Amino acid sequence: MKRLLFFLAVAPFMLAACGPLSFTMDVELRDTSRSGLDLAKKTFSVVYVDNGNNVDSIFAASAADGFAQKLESGYFSGERVIGVYTLDSIPGADYSAKDTLLNILMDVGTDVVFLMEPPKRGIAVPGQPQKVKTGGRIAADSTYLVEVTVPFSIGINVYDSMNPADSVFSFTGRSSAKPVAYTDGQESSETVVSKALEAIGEPAEVIGARLADSFVSTWKNESHQVIYYDGDSWLEAAAKADDYRWKEAIDIWMELVGTGNLQKRSCAEYNISLGCYMLGQYDLAVEWLDRSDADYPIYQSRSLRQKIEARMGSK
Repeated sequence: MKRLLFFLAVAPFMLAACGPLSFTMDVELRDTSRSGLDLAKKTFSVVYVDNGNNVDSIFAASAADGFAQKLESGYFSGERVIGVYTLDSIPGADYSAKDTLLNILMDVGTDVVFLMEPPKRGIAVPGQPQKVKTGGRIAADSTYLVEVTVPFSIGINVYDSMNPADSVFSFTGRSSAKPVAYTDGQESSETVVSKALEAIGEPAEVIGARLADSFVSTWKNESHQVIYYDGDSWLEAAAKADDYRWKEAIDIWMELVGTGNLQKRSCAEYNISLGCYMLGQYDLAVEWLDRSDADYPIYQSRSLRQKIEARMGSK
C-alpha cells in the first residue's frame, strides 16, 4: 500500500489541475507457459496409458500424479482439482491423434487433456553400493543402498479445446530416474536393479512435476496507468485499482461513464478497459477501449491496446 499512500498524500497538491491525472501501477501478470500454450483459467485432466508392465505402470501412475500436482500448484493454489485417469494400452493406437484426444476430452469433460504415453525405458545401470549411515540398528539385508540410473523418454500429448489451432500439441521429455535399492552388498546387479525398479514411484513423481514445469504459466512484469480526477468517486476507484480490487473499481467507473463530459467519460471507459484486461476479459477490454477512443482519444489508449492485442494473439 505504500504507493497508494504516497498517491493520496500528493493528490491534494495536484488537484488544482482541471485535466485528468494518472498514476502508474507495476503489475505481474500470467503469461504463456514455456510450451507456448496459454492454459490460464482452464480446467485440466491428466490421462496416462497403462501398458500392463508393472514397472511402467508404477512409473506412469506416479509421474501423472506428480504432473497433476504441479499444475494444481501453478494454477489452483495447490487445491486438488485435477482428475488423473488411466487408459489401457491398445496395440497400434495413435495417442497423438486428434480423434483420440478429443474422445478422451469428451469423456472427462475438461477444457484441456494431457495424455502421457507409456515411458520408454533404457538400460538401468546400478551405481556403487554405499554404506547406510544410521544411529540405530538396521536389517542385515539393508546395510547398503545402491542408486540405479534408469534413462527414459516419455511422450505427452495435449489437446486444448479452447485453442484456436484446434490441434494436438506433442512433447517429449527425456531424463533419468534414480530409484534406490537396499541390499546386503552381496546381491547380483540384476537383483539390485529389480529392487530399485520396484521403488521407481517416488522419483517418477518428482519427474512428473518437472515435466509439468513447461506447462505452468510464466510471469510478465507490466506497467499500466490508472486515470483519475478530483472527486471522491474517482479517488475511491483509483484506490481500489491500486489494491487490485478491479471488479469493485469497475463498478465505480461504470457509474462515472454517465457523465456528459466526453473527456471524463473517455477516461472512465479507458479505466474499465484496463480493469477488464487485468481480469482476462480481453474482448470486453477492446469494446471499452473502442468507446474511449470514439468519445475522446487519450494517449494512454495506444499502449493498452497493444497489450490487449498481444494477449488476444496468444490465445
